[in-house]
Amino acid sequence: MDLKLKGKVAIITGAAQGLGKAIAKTFIDEGAFVVLSDINEEFGQKALKEICPDKQMAIFVKTDVSSEQDIDNLLKASLDKFKKINILINNAGICPRTAFEDISADEWDKVLAVNLRSVFLLSQKVFKYMKQNPGGKIINMASGAGKVGGVQVGAHYSASKAAVICLTKTIALNGAQYGINANAVCPGVIATEMTMNISKEQLEKYKQMIPLGRMGTPQDVADTVVFLASQRADYITGEISDVNGGFIMD
Repeated sequence: MDLKLKGKVAIITGAAQGLGKAIAKTFIDEGAFVVLSDINEEFGQKALKEICPDKQMAIFVKTDVSSEQDIDNLLKASLDKFKKINILINNAGICPRTAFEDISADEWDKVLAVNLRSVFLLSQKVFKYMKQNPGGKIINMASGAGKVGGVQVGAHYSASKAAVICLTKTIALNGAQYGINANAVCPGVIATEMTMNISKEQLEKYKQMIPLGRMGTPQDVADTVVFLASQRADYITGEISDVNGGFIMD
């Protein structure tokens, strides 16, 4: 199926590894131009070299998404290089597994700054551009923990992802009249660097609870994200898509 993404420009935060890297590669495979963004420059440059060796279809921009100045620099670099922005993927996130009673106010603020405030700021700034250039797509990475809470993840992570879900719906409602679609994706247990610090015993328990009988892969999530960013999903907005093998059904 042709997703009609050739020539589109996608910004992807948290693209140095894991889900973000898989999403970036899938966009490039579909013929889109990609701006990889991450706070880790070493990993970001490595990811760029791996998925786009000639650097014709992609660039890397070091970005701390908790910094508004860095966000402004990211958008400027994207427009300077590719002259347009069609797609925004808010994927950057952190997931401390601090016990509820041990979370400090500073740690709470840091998690929400990265996982929520950045989504708001990037979406708001790109929204203003997309109003003048209809057909834009904003896709936010949420989580099943944002629907049901979390035990293996911190309360601040769960709260941030619940807020991302509600923010996505608000963006969709505000963007519809301007031809802007906004959707979110809720991955389940996915085999990425973020899940590798969960014990093998707990991962096995998770597998037993997943109807499809396996952990998800970054590609499972990337395929959903890229579809939602395509013209094939033009009539989908405000949707919260689960990619979890049936772990949560709603």
